[in-house]
Amino acid sequence: MKNILYFAVVLLLGAAACSKSEIPTWNEKPRVWFTKANDTTLFSFYSQPEGVEKYTVEIGISMAGGRAATERTVKIEDLGCTNDTSRYEISAVIPANQSAGVLRVTVYKTVNLGNAPDTIGFRICSSEDFEVGLNESLENALVISSKLTRPAWWDESAEYNLGYYSDKKMEVIMQVEGAFDILNAGGYSWYSDEIKVLIYKLNKYCKDNNVKYSEDDESVIEFDYLTK
Repeated sequence: MKNILYFAVVLLLGAAACSKSEIPTWNEKPRVWFTKANDTTLFSFYSQPEGVEKYTVEIGISMAGGRAATERTVKIEDLGCTNDTSRYEISAVIPANQSAGVLRVTVYKTVNLGNAPDTIGFRICSSEDFEVGLNESLENALVISSKLTRPAWWDESAEYNLGYYSDKKMEVIMQVEGAFDILNAGGYSWYSDEIKVLIYKLNKYCKDNNVKYSEDDESVIEFDYLTK
C-alpha cells in the first residue's frame, strides 16, 4: 500500500510539473485592429468655428499583446478617397506603455467638400511591429464634408428617438454642447439616461430659442418618435 501511495504521489508531481512547463508564454507579435468593426466616422467642418481650415480626426485602434517602452507605428494602407482634390494626412501609433492607440487623420477644408461629402478608406496591415488582429475590424472609413449631411448613425433606431432627419435638426444638434460628440461616438443605448437627458436638452434648446422650420409653423421643432 505504501508503494502504491508513493508511486501515486510521484505521478501527481510529474503531471503538475508537465502542466506548468506547458503553460504558453506570449512571445508572438502584438496584434492590432480598429476598435469599432468596419465603422464609418463622420466629420464636418460645419461643426467647427469659423476660420478652421484643418482638423485632426482620431479613430481608435485596439491591441492584444505586450506593451513596449517606446512608441510603435501601426501600418495603415490608404484606400483612397472618392474625390482626388481632397487633402489629408494619416498617421497611426500605439503610444509607449499603452495597449491602445489611434489613427490620426488630418483633413483640410478644400473647396470640393462644400459641394459633396468625401469618403476616405483605411486598412490596417501587418508590419515589423504588429500582426493584424480581428479580420472583421481591419477596415474603416471617414466621411468628411463642409456642410450638413445625414450621419451614418441616424438610422431607423434614431428615427424612433430623434425623429426623421433634417438639416435643421442637425443644426440644433451642432449647437447643443456635446450633443454631436455623444451621438457620433456610438456605443450607447437609446434607452440610456444619458441619451434621454440629451434629447431633453435638444427639445429645451428648440423651445428656448423658438427654433422652427419656418415662421409660419405653430410649434417649434421636436425631437421625438418619428417627428419631422
